[in-house]
This record gives sequence, C-alpha cells and structure tokens, in this order.
Amino acid sequence: MTVGKSINLGVGLGKDFSHNLKIFEAACQVSQNNSSKIFLIGNKISIGHLSKEINNKGDLANINLIEGQDPDQHIFALLKNKTINAMVRGSISSSKFLKNVNKYYNVSEINRLAILETIKGHQFFYGPVGIDECNTFTKKIEFINKSLEMFRLLNLTPKISILSGGRTSDIGRDKYVDETIKIAEDIVKYYQQYNPEIMISHDEILIERAIEKQLNLIIAPDGISGNLIYRTLVHLGGGKAYGAIYMGIKHVLIDTSRVGNLDEIKGAILLAIALSP
Repeated sequence: MTVGKSINLGVGLGKDFSHNLKIFEAACQVSQNNSSKIFLIGNKISIGHLSKEINNKGDLANINLIEGQDPDQHIFALLKNKTINAMVRGSISSSKFLKNVNKYYNVSEINRLAILETIKGHQFFYGPVGIDECNTFTKKIEFINKSLEMFRLLNLTPKISILSGGRTSDIGRDKYVDETIKIAEDIVKYYQQYNPEIMISHDEILIERAIEKQLNLIIAPDGISGNLIYRTLVHLGGGKAYGAIYMGIKHVLIDTSRVGNLDEIKGAILLAIALSP
C-alpha cells in the first residue's frame, strides 16, 4: 500500500540520542524506496546531533529536520497546519503525547491497535496495549468496531479471537475470571447476531490457540494483561512490534515504544504511509 504513495510524515524526537539515531536510520531506509518527505521534529540538541549524521550520509533530500522548543507540542501544530499529513510518536514522552491527543482531538477514550509478530513470523493486530484501555464489554465492542474499520482501510479480512482470564471449565473459581469469560462469550454472541459474516471465536485463556488458527485480530481480557502480553512477546519472547494505530481520530497517528528497535520504527513509518489517504 505504500508503493507509489507520497505523503509528508512527522516523527518525534526525544532526549535519548541512541533512540533518535534509530529513528533517523529507519527514516533513511524507508526513503530509499518511497518518495514521502519525512520530517524529524526535535529540540535544538537532538536536531544538532542528527544534523551531523545527515552531513555524513550525504544526499537525503526527503529527510527534513525541524527544530521546536517543545517538540511534543510542535509536532501536533505541524499536523494542524497541514505541514505534515501523518505522525509517528517516535521517542516523544508517552504521557505528553497522550495529553496532546486528548487536547487536539477531544477524545474521551484512547484506543490503540498494535501490530505484532511472533518469533515464527505470524503477524496479527492486537489490543488493548494501554493499561486503562478497552476494559468493559461496551469498550471492547467499540474497540473491535474501530479495528474493523482499520481492516477495511488495509483491505484485510478480519479473523478475531477474544481472550478471557481462564477456560470455561474454570467458571466459579474467581469472580473476575468469571466476568472476563462472560464478556468474551457475550462479544461473540453480539457479532453472531449483528454481524454474522465476521469470523470470531472465544479462545479462552489460550492465546497460543489463536496463533495456531492464524487469527489476525486478538483481543486481550483487559489493558493490564494486554500490556503484559505485548511486553512478554516483544521484549522477552523474540517477537516484533510494528507500532500501534490511534483509532477513531481524523489523522493518522502511530504510536511506538521509546525502547522500540529499528524494525518497529520502520514498520510504524510504513504503516503511517499506508494508512494515509
């Protein structure tokens, strides 16, 4: 979807020079095969460091450095005045970024849809990844519906797995586990009734079963377990992440981890280009 597409993309720079360097390298790699202009936005110090790297690299016509006293504010201003069409968080502080998302888009709920890959190469969309996201039946339905819109934009057929805190045979052992099982089963029934063409299943606590079935949208029981599964896969289990889409807002915003590797940053940049109109 990125082939032949050219946009103006902003990527945020933070205080960690080593991570900024990974962002710069990812931007350089993408620019080799795509004509999009990539704007790296940071403070005076971070821009100064990368200026030296650009001088060493030579001709990088599509890589642009923009200095701002408050990069976390400046990148949103550039999006608002249409200097850039889409944004990747990069190494900007997560808390500051979330505050600006709320400020500029007046959203009551944050919904981020991540793209992950297992060590064996199976890629899937996943959520929630924020500890306070998608923790009730209603919020899960909203999250899935927004995810389905992303699948439509990416021309993908959704195959959904709803996870819960245990097996159905575990009912009665713990009230919270029981609640997650009931919510998962109610979600499956909801889509069977109102959107029966959607492939969806309750895979209990067996995330490995969802992977074995090659499902491409996996919904964790709650935000805390979702965040832990993400961290375990990516940081301990040899898996990969390619950024997370902020859903339900008018611009393309892609989140990344401040400790993300080159693959994640490059994947997030490509995802932003692919989703941009």
